[in-house]
Amino acid sequence: MVNQIDHKDVANSFSDAAKTYDDAAFFQRIAGDRLFERLDYFKLAPKTILDIGSGTGHCTRALKQKYPSAQVVGLDIAQGMVDYCRQQSTGENYICADALEIPLESNSQDLIFSNLTFQWIEQLDLLFKELHRVLKPNGLLLFTSLGPDTLFELKTSWKSIDEHKHVNDFMDMHHLGDAMLNAAMLDPVVDNEAVVIGYDKALELMRDLKNIGAHNVDKQRRKGLTSPAVIRKLEKEYQQFKLSNGELPATYELVYGHAFGREEIPMDYHEYGIEL
Repeated sequence: MVNQIDHKDVANSFSDAAKTYDDAAFFQRIAGDRLFERLDYFKLAPKTILDIGSGTGHCTRALKQKYPSAQVVGLDIAQGMVDYCRQQSTGENYICADALEIPLESNSQDLIFSNLTFQWIEQLDLLFKELHRVLKPNGLLLFTSLGPDTLFELKTSWKSIDEHKHVNDFMDMHHLGDAMLNAAMLDPVVDNEAVVIGYDKALELMRDLKNIGAHNVDKQRRKGLTSPAVIRKLEKEYQQFKLSNGELPATYELVYGHAFGREEIPMDYHEYGIEL
């Protein structure tokens, strides 16, 4: 498969959004809060915690508050986000790095937490092998991602206007489960739910996506500005999805996943479908 998401584009997009992110991140906060609630399903007393895709540090700071004696590290690929977090830090540490090359020792983390980051990484097998490397035996990986039904209303409306790709495509949750199995992680579980955010206009949704850095970064996207006439057409097409309260829905397919580190990764990787 040809990669459609450029890591540099993702890093630049989120760096630019550091100062506007929190004011527009309604869905992101909902997802983070729901993922945070799932921590209570597990008996944890982590000494080391890694928050991957820490963004503006909302979840990283909450993890430090929940586990005050733990060493908490936030990792983000966007230098602008890391710089912002360091100014807001309440005792956490932040590093700028790619999740495919985590600059931490093997078997060092009791908990790896990640809210809405893995959808930006297409090399899932490499990602989960790296996560398993730094996760301690029996340590917990807990994350959210986005599924392919995310923003289907916006996708459908744009398809009625032109053939360009305007909305990012995301992988099915089963690919995440397969990647965890391929990385020989223990007891991988994935599930999903639909979360709907209401807007008065489609343009407001697109502005929020831009302000959080989550606008289209697909290599097939159309470059350049969108004319007012095209925006009017988009608003008209989006009306087909109007809710009974008059709002326009933006549906996110929120995917949850968790797995555990193995005591010892077996030498016979082929048993788990891993190719060396």
